[in-house]
Amino acid sequence: MSYKFFCIFFMLLLTICTKIYGDTFRLEGFDEKIDAKILEMNEEYVKVIVPQREISSIKIKSELPDRPTGGDDKYPDAVFLSVNGKESKVVCKIVKITKKPGSITLQIPRERVSAIQIAFPGSEQEDVSSVGRGKREHPPVDAERLKEQIKEELRYEFEKKQKKEDVAIEEKIKEDLRLEFEKKQQIKDETFEAENYGKVRGRMLYKGKPLPRCQVKIMMLEKWGIFGTPKEGIRFETVTDENGRYIFEKVPPGGYKFYWKKPTESYWIRRMKMEPDIFIEAGETYHLPDRETNVKTIN
Repeated sequence: MSYKFFCIFFMLLLTICTKIYGDTFRLEGFDEKIDAKILEMNEEYVKVIVPQREISSIKIKSELPDRPTGGDDKYPDAVFLSVNGKESKVVCKIVKITKKPGSITLQIPRERVSAIQIAFPGSEQEDVSSVGRGKREHPPVDAERLKEQIKEELRYEFEKKQKKEDVAIEEKIKEDLRLEFEKKQQIKDETFEAENYGKVRGRMLYKGKPLPRCQVKIMMLEKWGIFGTPKEGIRFETVTDENGRYIFEKVPPGGYKFYWKKPTESYWIRRMKMEPDIFIEAGETYHLPDRETNVKTIN
């Protein structure tokens, strides 16, 4: 009989303690939650009951004879709380100390408390019961709203795709216009060259065979005859290919003297008479006769 009474008493005591210490609070600079029972809270202080297990030591004003004068008489005491191996000092006013069950009632300055969590009666039971059922009722689906949402998403995706296609079309149009402009410009340049410039073609030989890598140039003559002089700045140079051939393009109309320099020579060679070897006309191509380099002439 006594054993049953003890068990019932213990369960009742456990229930009472659980209800008393279902709240928690945190202190400034101390992140650990402190189990307590929140009794009162106002702008000045928070009144709590802290269980004995949270308290590591207590210092009351009467036990501190060396306390300097001029201190805060509203909160003269100090309680050291220990949670998860961490300790924090609480400056407070001890209101009441209870031995059974072991607890202490404190008034803590409001600014020292950073957070409070209060467990209202019945809240835990409701949570446990909902978890025990393992089911949660969902609100009914609004079919019309769902349809509108799907339509809106489809419209957005369509507009996004359409925008990409429009950008691609615009880029293609720009590229086509650019190519067309370049083509027209090329035709215009070619037409201008054909109408305003001429060309010179020819071949260099050495002992009757094509002479590659032979340097050739033409220079416009300002005057010719015995006192002939080249015109400053109008000259063209190139090198023969593997077949001994060369070409001068975009040559302004006029009379030109022809020069050449074999790969083994260090000076230019020309015909002795200082008269034009070539007369260029706009839009025409002048074909110079094959030039044999194995001959003696003036440099």
